[in-house]
Amino acid sequence: MSIDPRLMERRKTVAEDNAKKNVGRLLKFLLLVVVVGAAVWVVFSPWLSVKQVLATGIRTSSANSVLAEHRVRAGTPMILIDVSQVESLLLQDPWVAEANIHREWPDTVMVDVVERDPAAWVRTEGGWTRRAVDGVALPSEPEPDAEMVRIDMPHVPDSEAPTSIELTGALEFATALPADLHAGTSITYQDNELWATVSNYQVRLGRSDDMTEKALSLAALLEERPPDGSILTLIAPTNPAWKAPSADVDGEDDPADTTDADDQSGNNSNDDS
Repeated sequence: MSIDPRLMERRKTVAEDNAKKNVGRLLKFLLLVVVVGAAVWVVFSPWLSVKQVLATGIRTSSANSVLAEHRVRAGTPMILIDVSQVESLLLQDPWVAEANIHREWPDTVMVDVVERDPAAWVRTEGGWTRRAVDGVALPSEPEPDAEMVRIDMPHVPDSEAPTSIELTGALEFATALPADLHAGTSITYQDNELWATVSNYQVRLGRSDDMTEKALSLAALLEERPPDGSILTLIAPTNPAWKAPSADVDGEDDPADTTDADDQSGNNSNDDS
């Protein structure tokens, strides 16, 4: 049985077309492999690997160790650095308040860390520890030293310290108080008010608002050298006053015995704070 020559020619043509298509597909695939391989090589090459890590703000925290453990160091391909993960790990250190990492292509990693500073020794339900101004507990010895302000609030649960209005207000006051007044200063919360002992004066601070202004006002008031034993009142920081030690203190200020710190002549002034 013979095959029509035209059918044979058609079959040959179809086979050649298929072969050409297959060769074309293979060439495209090989080209894609070459391109992808070249891209991978470039990404992982020394050209796009870390040459320097520029870190700022690291003093007390374990940030350098965290960076090293997660390959934020020279030689690591830039593409392999998980910025979000490393930032989250840095923020697990109580010393670290803020952490920002970004890549400066092609070969530099910028690390910006903001660390907390101890504001005062604080006693909460769990005992004494140093805390930053935002109420976060920092690693410390179990007993306070004599150099920092002490805040005694044993009624505050440890877990609620960062959100306690009274405690964070006291920490703000301690942070704003001049350093030469820190030693011997203590702050307590009693009868719904903040009270402090500063330079052997009893200081009525009132509610936990305007604490920075109250600290600065107190520093200015102490320069006037109120009589020893006076009770200083800073409920209104713009109108500080003191009560002479002979005054009868029953929890309310006696207007006749309250002296306005701004009255240089020593005249009595009414203190309704």
